Amino acid sequence: MNAIRPFCLPVLTCLFLTLTGCMGGTTPPSQFYLLEPVNEKESSAIATRAKPVIALGRVRIPRYIDRPQIVVGAGGNTYHLNEFNRWAESLDTNISRVLTQNLSMLVPAEVVDARSSNLARQAKLRISLTILEFHVDQHGHAGLTAQWFISRGQDVIQNRQVSYRLPGSTDDYSTIVVALNECLNRMSHELSISLQQVLQEMRR
Repeated sequence: MNAIRPFCLPVLTCLFLTLTGCMGGTTPPSQFYLLEPVNEKESSAIATRAKPVIALGRVRIPRYIDRPQIVVGAGGNTYHLNEFNRWAESLDTNISRVLTQNLSMLVPAEVVDARSSNLARQAKLRISLTILEFHVDQHGHAGLTAQWFISRGQDVIQNRQVSYRLPGSTDDYSTIVVALNECLNRMSHELSISLQQVLQEMRR
């Protein structure tokens, strides 16, 4: 037995180094993604001489997606966080920026960030948005559930909860981001219709 020990240790050490070397050499590069606003050709906003100002407040997102990694549901209350497929900026910031751009194109109004624009003090309306769900499930369906409040001064004029489901993927992250992006754009369109209706009622 004593004669075997000097032989086994170098073999095991060599095997361990080979395995760790292979694992380290196959690390895939990270991919980074951003949500994008609707195409300007889709804009239905009508040019007006003096556009009313609408202020968008901080977009609240759930903690489970408030992270760099893109989250995919795996079923059974389980979620996967992919270390190599990430958002290029904070998700709440990205959603807020896209929503501001979308609404500026879709509504005849000047839509601004309530936290950073001086125009926010002139706002006729304010929007509060809470994202309740924003991920792809285990079946590859992209889902967005959100609740918005449209306020005029201290009065809440409209309170709605909306939900969208679109086909996506469970492992193709470009497809996942495109599907989530389309959910956000559809919500933008629906919110823009609500805002236009409120603005029309205010002119009467």
